[in-house]
Amino acid sequence: MFKFIAIIDKSHIIREGLAALLRNNNLCQRIGSLEHPDEWLPAFKDAEPDLVITNPGLWQKSDSKRWGHSSEKSIVGLIYQYCDREMLAQFDETIYITDSDETIVNKLRHLQKHNKPPATQSLSAREKDVLKLLLQGLSNKEVATKLVISVHTAIAHRKNIIEKTGIRSLPGLAVYAILNNISDMENIGGQ
Repeated sequence: MFKFIAIIDKSHIIREGLAALLRNNNLCQRIGSLEHPDEWLPAFKDAEPDLVITNPGLWQKSDSKRWGHSSEKSIVGLIYQYCDREMLAQFDETIYITDSDETIVNKLRHLQKHNKPPATQSLSAREKDVLKLLLQGLSNKEVATKLVISVHTAIAHRKNIIEKTGIRSLPGLAVYAILNNISDMENIGGQ
């Protein structure tokens, strides 16, 4: 069971419906419901969610400082409109508004089982280089071109980063990079 799940979406009906589904299936102890990410810090100053379910459009517009300091939270995209693959790749999981209750519950339970991060291992110098470029908004192909490596190698480094840190989302990796002095706020985001 998750301790605390935050739902961020402009639609009151969607937030309340999802909250009811979470409560009815005993998926969490506490639920926070926000209309917009700007409400994050005032709402969660006393406790940080271990799972965030959010509309990708709201996530894109937010700034990582808003999401607190823990890199251990999972981020789930709540999809009800077209989203390109790169946007979806930011999330640990995606649920669709058309998914059945059972499908949503199964996805969240599966995520919960795999949410225990492995012991953190140090990233190699090359993995740090790849991470910095990914956090600047570069695609795997652009990272490969910039570092003069194959796309396959760039993807392998990305998988190693995820495996070593236990963090799957780019925002989570951004927090990790800042906390571990790999990157700073000025070097994160599309430029």
